[in-house]
Amino acid sequence: MASENRSSRLRKAPQQQRSRELVAKIVTATGQLLRTEGPEAITTNRIAAITGIGKGSIYQYFSTKDDIIMAAIRDAADRQLPGVRSALAANALAPPQQMMDSAIDMLIAFTTDNAPTLRYLNENPEFAREVEASSNMPVLMQTMMTLHVQQYRDQYHADLEAETIAWLFINSAITTTLMFFQTDRSPIDLQQLRVGLKRMAYGLLTS
Repeated sequence: MASENRSSRLRKAPQQQRSRELVAKIVTATGQLLRTEGPEAITTNRIAAITGIGKGSIYQYFSTKDDIIMAAIRDAADRQLPGVRSALAANALAPPQQMMDSAIDMLIAFTTDNAPTLRYLNENPEFAREVEASSNMPVLMQTMMTLHVQQYRDQYHADLEAETIAWLFINSAITTTLMFFQTDRSPIDLQQLRVGLKRMAYGLLTS
């Protein structure tokens, strides 16, 4: 899976083992820079210096800096999303407040770990749509949350459909959390964000 994603923005696909290792080295170094210093620190000169790979060789496989960054983002998604899916599935049929607490804790942890990447995607919505489409996470989350509400139908407000409750919970939590992490300067305390999101989610419950 990772190799397929890396290849989708490659100028040419690496055919030999040595070429595949070179591309992997470029992607790994870019991912490390993205996590530790942010996208503004990523240049082909910097990648070349870190990896010892000449700029000419880098441009054999990637047309632009954004192509390299997107390859690194996909690589990270390939490694992280299976764990996120498993955690969501394990929590899907937990009692409502427990499910909400766990889902919000996971969301904040994931967003904290990937804040520079998410800011980059926010500034480049065409890339964000590409990542969203390839991950299938929005559909999965909507489906799992809807099934959860149906399982605990009597604990949620009866005048809201299960699909509506799922949509409201997912999108209010994600949108608010992403807004919190859009800049380096936090608008409110992180723990206050966590508690506030949970309180808002509890509003979907009958008691």
